[in-house]
Amino acid sequence: MKKIMMQAIAKQGNVLDVVFSKDFYTMPQKEFRIYEDGKLRMKARPVSQSESGSSYIYTLITKDLVFVPGREYLVKTKENYFIPIDISFLAMTPAFEKRYRYDGRLGAIYDKEKTVFRVFSPFATTMVLKLMAKGEKEYKTYRMARDDEHGIYEITIPGDLDGAKYLFSPKIFGDIYDVVDPYAYALGRNSLYGYVIDPEKVLAIKTERDHLPPSRARTRDVIYECSVRDMTSLTDLPDKGTYEALSKEGLLTKGGLPMGLDYLASLGVTHVQLQPVLDFQTIDDDDPFSTYNWGYDPSFYFAPEGSYATNPDDPYSRIVELRNLVAAFHRKGLRVVFDVVYNHVYSALFNSLSLLVPQYYFRHNNDMTLSSGSGCGNDIESRNYMARKLIKDSLLHLLSFYDCDGFRFDLMGITDIDTLKEAYDQLSEKKPDILFYGEGWDLWTNLPADMKATQYNSYKMPFAAFFNDRFRDVVKGKTEKSGLAVRGYLSGDTNYLDGFKHVFLGSSVAIAFAPLFSSPDQSLNFVECHDNHALYDKLKACCTGESDEEIFRRMKMITLALLSSCGIPFFHAGQEIGLSKKGNGNSYDAGDAINGFDYSLLDKRKDLYFFFKDAIAFKERLVNLIGKEHGEIRSLISFENLPFNAVKINFRLKDFTIYLIFNPTKNTFTYSFEDYSQLVFNESGNVENQDCYVKLAIVSALSASVYLSRRTKK
Repeated sequence: MKKIMMQAIAKQGNVLDVVFSKDFYTMPQKEFRIYEDGKLRMKARPVSQSESGSSYIYTLITKDLVFVPGREYLVKTKENYFIPIDISFLAMTPAFEKRYRYDGRLGAIYDKEKTVFRVFSPFATTMVLKLMAKGEKEYKTYRMARDDEHGIYEITIPGDLDGAKYLFSPKIFGDIYDVVDPYAYALGRNSLYGYVIDPEKVLAIKTERDHLPPSRARTRDVIYECSVRDMTSLTDLPDKGTYEALSKEGLLTKGGLPMGLDYLASLGVTHVQLQPVLDFQTIDDDDPFSTYNWGYDPSFYFAPEGSYATNPDDPYSRIVELRNLVAAFHRKGLRVVFDVVYNHVYSALFNSLSLLVPQYYFRHNNDMTLSSGSGCGNDIESRNYMARKLIKDSLLHLLSFYDCDGFRFDLMGITDIDTLKEAYDQLSEKKPDILFYGEGWDLWTNLPADMKATQYNSYKMPFAAFFNDRFRDVVKGKTEKSGLAVRGYLSGDTNYLDGFKHVFLGSSVAIAFAPLFSSPDQSLNFVECHDNHALYDKLKACCTGESDEEIFRRMKMITLALLSSCGIPFFHAGQEIGLSKKGNGNSYDAGDAINGFDYSLLDKRKDLYFFFKDAIAFKERLVNLIGKEHGEIRSLISFENLPFNAVKINFRLKDFTIYLIFNPTKNTFTYSFEDYSQLVFNESGNVENQDCYVKLAIVSALSASVYLSRRTKK
């Protein structure tokens, strides 16, 4: 027998549809009665009758009946069947959004003497707390009190509840659910229940912030993206793929190179961006290596992912181990960015947010269907007060609980500008150098264009940086599958010469394109991230017939361009040594063999590793030599077109000039400097100690080189 045989769904305009499954009920209905909290409110005759393939549908007009959240409404048939009325359409109305707001704390608010449980659920007619104290084997139930003004339920339970399991059990539109608290700080295995925890036990763990170097301008940052799992998944560590495994020091490859944490620290980057570490849906905590996912399928926004924990059913394991991982990075002088996914959830149907407040947390189209700019079917409606509060509360919790140093916003253009502004203002008060950046793509979500946190609205968000897809496409070529064969400037299409000049200046000067940004510190320059094809695979696809040696020379050019361009350079794990995804352009669930960091390849390509380290060190020296931030030096940079559409970039400073020469062609030629200039960097890395001074330089094919002239240029 089907679970749902009869339904009653209220709609805007005082319209009510009563639906009967054909295989259950065929008797015609001439009149219905509507009850509110057990009392008859009205009789209604159908104004129309229709049918679908499986159902009969009666449409009623409820006249002046005003539905009120928190009250129970039923439709009665002539046979005395009582059908609960779904009034969730109200959640999509401005009146509901303005009426039900709450500024206090939600979730399980712990104190040694008591714990306050508080949950937002305006439609619930009753709410029961199910609580299992530590050491007990069964849940005890407690009826919670309703605060009708704010649409919340609350109860205070005396005693020390540290380590207790809990669930909320609302009755909504006739159904009773067991719901995990969306504000739970800790979860059980596979997110089956929440845990009460003592925050002081977590906050007592030092995050080693005193080991971090002083904060500087954003354009001095170098961001490196990686996954907690990927960095150790292909190792022999017994706890591989966990927070704890990535926290370990002293790990070496067979060739004696650093692994894991030490590898990341050795690169010279300033920030490590961890792909999602908040709880996500599709990995089995009990058997994590039976499936794979990056984590862009979020379930909860306050608790860390359980599959990365050594014991996912210990309420403190995932929390303490993530905080310890942040501390381990800080000890190495590395700041940590959390990748957060506030644009959608894995399932709108089964997520706690939907169960507690149907329809409210998600954006709708004009026809009341769910907006899907994210491509996942359920865009978060960040403009709604309690949805915005959820995002802000989550960010503040992550900052205070884990002492992270920034946030990368997945599909940031789905979120409205005001939400991110308010979040930044709140967080920057606590951490002035907090880093905010994200994907500012203009996606088809039902949000006015002037409200979207897109790169086209970057001037409204000076505090944020944006992934610069123009830099990506100009430098290496198109990235989508249909454009894999399309080259960019450094992959060999020199028609992009002027475009390369534009992106080199942080896409903030009108050369070839209109500016994207008002300042280079909003331009996050990248050519590879977790999405789309790896750089190595892209170059193999578009530079057909080229050897690995030639591909590696192009990779080195691209690395130097990323690090010397105006803006914030961003790298994806393995990009520096040419890790391949074997041609997979969407590897979010492709497994460890595709996504894991292959340290055996690091041993084979250690020259690329050492070049990358040298290139990052060169960026630091370049900035120090210039003595100004990139936003201030655009007027000091000039370009000179060279033979075959190669390019020379001049940083003309008071006491010396720095020359960068990029030659992405297969041609070798010579260039004559006005004065002797010192070769300080080329495809071999840092060569300054070789004291090579030239006036006539040989510009090799597929090369990038840097010269320093200590004489003032006029």
